[in-house]
Amino acid sequence: MTPWNIVGMAKVKGLDVIALTDHNCARNLPQAMLAGRAYGVQVLAGIEITAKEDVHLLAYFADTEAAVAFGEEVYTRLPDITNRADLFGNQIIIGDDDEPVGLAQKLLLNAIDLSADEIDAWVCAAGGVCVPAHINRGANGMIGALGLMPPLPRFPVVEVCQQLNCSPDAVKGRLILHASDAHQLADIAEQGFSLDVPAPTAKHVFDYLKQR
Repeated sequence: MTPWNIVGMAKVKGLDVIALTDHNCARNLPQAMLAGRAYGVQVLAGIEITAKEDVHLLAYFADTEAAVAFGEEVYTRLPDITNRADLFGNQIIIGDDDEPVGLAQKLLLNAIDLSADEIDAWVCAAGGVCVPAHINRGANGMIGALGLMPPLPRFPVVEVCQQLNCSPDAVKGRLILHASDAHQLADIAEQGFSLDVPAPTAKHVFDYLKQR
């Protein structure tokens, strides 16, 4: 799952726009953007943040620099627990030519020290868009972690796992996104979801989400 392999597979699958949202770290975004330009795939810059309730939140940004800077702040809020590669695998940072240039030392699976509401406000203040991830999937979805979805206008955009049931009341009035949530190359799905945007660009997708 290197950035170039991810974007290359997205090209093979016929995807126009993808979002790269690594857990609690955004250091592989610059290479993903280079790959996107090389392969003709639009890449929306993002990061997946684990709130202290263990809720997963997607944060999307208009440009790579903002996402990487935000990612560094997220990383500082992780507990000072070193990753164990023998248990969780190496957390590799990729540089030019798709070669490793370093490792994220902290265990990226952990939650940061902010609640979901606090992260939402933080992302919005940084100019981004905050979207609860796979709200209907297990303990890391907002429904499983909190027992319900907060009432609107909070979290007007949500990601829903298509393979699982989701209560209509949880998504009523909200914009629903679907994604492959791929953690392996084989998990990257073919085209199966679209947004009504003027053109298939990361900017148009970001602006569309931001308007909601």
